[in-house]
Amino acid sequence: MIPQIGFAEMLLIAILALIVVGPKDLPVMMRKAGNFFGKIKAMGQEFKDAFNQIGADDEMAELRKEIEELKSLGKMSNLSDEAFEEDMRALDRDLRDSTDIAKVTSQTKTSKPVKKGDDG
Repeated sequence: MIPQIGFAEMLLIAILALIVVGPKDLPVMMRKAGNFFGKIKAMGQEFKDAFNQIGADDEMAELRKEIEELKSLGKMSNLSDEAFEEDMRALDRDLRDSTDIAKVTSQTKTSKPVKKGDDG
């Protein structure tokens, strides 16, 4: 667990730095310390990005492997852009038809039945 540094500890460190380094060289030392911590932070981010990239590469390799397995089974042997677009259009038509049917059904359930001979 990382120790927490409170206000009192930070004040003590600042006073000690002022005494040890002196007021003249303190800004220079703080600038160097800031640059040092900035470099450490950048290296940590690089390390994190490298792991994220490795994970993304592994996921892509796994997806490619699954696609190749499906192709080898013959399930995606006719995979082309035209076939994919046609499948998407058919799915879209089916969805529209099902929503139209649902609308008509809900309208008929909510409307009042009209009696014969009743003009209004």
